[in-house]
Amino acid sequence: MLRFPTCFPSFRVVGEKQLPQEIIFLVWSPKRDLIALANTTGEVLLHRLASFQRVWSFPPNENTGKEFWPLLSLIPRKLFCVM
Repeated sequence: MLRFPTCFPSFRVVGEKQLPQEIIFLVWSPKRDLIALANTTGEVLLHRLASFQRVWSFPPNENTGKEFWPLLSLIPRKLFCVM
């Protein structure tokens, strides 16, 4: 389960979501209210943070296997970069 550090006193938890795979990397875009997640199976997901609606997903394939290189950034324009 993903835990947020207590060093962010201005944030408050408004909900919790159980996911089928462990999340190993996440990036948040406050301008677009999007969250990008990468899980242990190699899948990369993009969700709306407020409703957790899936916007986009990139499933693992035979070329990527279960490994991936970290998400670089979720730039607030229209660019999402995965290497």
